[in-house]
Amino acid sequence: MIGIFDPLRHMSVESIALRFVMALVFGGLIGLERGRRQQAAGLRTHMMVCIGAASTMMVGEYAVFYYGMTGDMLRIGAQVVSGIGFLGAGSIIVTKQNRIRGLTTAAGLWASACMGLAIGIGFYECALIMMGAMLIVLVILSGFDVKYVKSPALISLFVEADPDFHFSAILQEIKDQGWNVQEIRELDFLGNNLLSLRVDLLSDEQVSKPHLDISQLQRHDKIHYINIL
Repeated sequence: MIGIFDPLRHMSVESIALRFVMALVFGGLIGLERGRRQQAAGLRTHMMVCIGAASTMMVGEYAVFYYGMTGDMLRIGAQVVSGIGFLGAGSIIVTKQNRIRGLTTAAGLWASACMGLAIGIGFYECALIMMGAMLIVLVILSGFDVKYVKSPALISLFVEADPDFHFSAILQEIKDQGWNVQEIRELDFLGNNLLSLRVDLLSDEQVSKPHLDISQLQRHDKIHYINIL
């Protein structure tokens, strides 16, 4: 343990101020990185989460040592770990290309809350190391993730065509643009004499912004309508 922090591990005005400042700075650093990437949860959200978690731990510590309340002072902090889920869920979205975005931000919110708990209880060394590790994951490993790990993209097509239309007629054009057919489902729409299909496509390249030019597919004489869902 770092000896300079020993006088600040017990509740005092100085230690409370230090813990709030650390929560502001550490949560702000994580939030700044998320905000620069235009994520739903940015600078202020991460700062608020970290401050709230830190104050929760300090309230539990204060209740036990100054009011003599019996019980586990960590119990109130445990509710932060489970309760942060509603914020994380709000940052996760499914894009038009059926890609899930926001999981890293949701994980960052949860980790920021855990970092706030460590700050609130006076475990400063843990918070310092955790902040460094989080920044490494978010900043340094981001490029590695995009280049080597990112999953292939998914998109879905909606097609309306004549009843005698065969999808194989445009299959080669789709493959030429770097897409493979994952699933074809026939949709049943009452009162519509056209053939309605939902086609799920999987890119064979690890692209961050998948694109399919449907203008060439629309030229087929048996296709009445085609669009990306």
